[in-house]
Amino acid sequence: MVVQEGDGNGWVVSDAGDRRWGRFGAAGLLLRAADPTDPDVPLVLLQHRAVWTASGDTWALPGGARDSHEEAAEAALRETEEEAEIRPADVTVRAERVTSSMPGTVWHRPGLDMRHVARMMSRLRPDQRHTDEPGGAKSGEGESGGEKAPRIPPLVQVSEDRVEWTYTTVVADAPGVLDTVPNNESLELRWVPESQVAELPLMPAFAAAWDNGLRTEPVELVVDVANVLGSRPNGWWKDRAGATTRLLEELSAGMPRTLELPGGKGGDSGSGAVSESESFGWVARAHAVIEGKARDADHDGPFEIHRASGSGDDEIVSLSTELDRGPRRVVVVTADRGLKARLPGGVVVVGPRALLG
Repeated sequence: MVVQEGDGNGWVVSDAGDRRWGRFGAAGLLLRAADPTDPDVPLVLLQHRAVWTASGDTWALPGGARDSHEEAAEAALRETEEEAEIRPADVTVRAERVTSSMPGTVWHRPGLDMRHVARMMSRLRPDQRHTDEPGGAKSGEGESGGEKAPRIPPLVQVSEDRVEWTYTTVVADAPGVLDTVPNNESLELRWVPESQVAELPLMPAFAAAWDNGLRTEPVELVVDVANVLGSRPNGWWKDRAGATTRLLEELSAGMPRTLELPGGKGGDSGSGAVSESESFGWVARAHAVIEGKARDADHDGPFEIHRASGSGDDEIVSLSTELDRGPRRVVVVTADRGLKARLPGGVVVVGPRALLG
């Protein structure tokens, strides 16, 4: 695919000399999909970074510098398409996290021919080192055929104005294990079981973020269908059974999925990450409680249907209490405060927007 050069290329350099790539920050895509052999197992798409890239020969997320006009999700999806040939249309964004930050000033290399740099860097071995000094990195060595390549110019400070560099992790789901095609920034692209991610030699910044709130925990989801249905004024009251069927079809299209949860641990602010209070769950098992006229709804998808003979709230409390004894975190989707007060203390409650977006 043809890649257009953006305006985000450049470094933010701290007072201590630490560098972060991306004049306007950077973003990466944390993409999950269910293991085809076991939907309870989330797979994560990881990139084995080429040796010539920053923190080369480590594993991290597809991503890169943001351009000045881009939101974080736009940048992460664009970079993933460039580095893995995954189309943005095939991905559902669930959340965003600023997982690292650093104050500094912007530096760049004037007159830099990026095509020359890509050719030169692609030939570097892991034991070679690049430096900005004139004698370093063998930057004056010739191209094939004896043609002398231009030396990489030194970094130059753009201005003295302070900026806040941030890295945003964009959390997303794919409907299945998508095919990937790596570009020259990757040694390999691999779908890795989430439980095995930490076993790889990770990029240090990604390793820190992974341990501070990016992992998922297995979730047993219970949906208060009447409450979720009532959260949207789309005429559902005219045909409750039909509206319930359509709602379950809509929710089923995104399963299994990542779900944003309140009350988890967040980033380590001491290492430059921005602290967050949320965590994530992996939903492969889900229950839908329906009552009244909605009990005639049809569904043959991933939701286990519970047709309450009486009060739907009573059925949800009973079901949640039973599931809470199991190994998975129980999450109830409802905006009903009275119902929330009746649930066991270990149950997490999220509002309808957590599912509907």
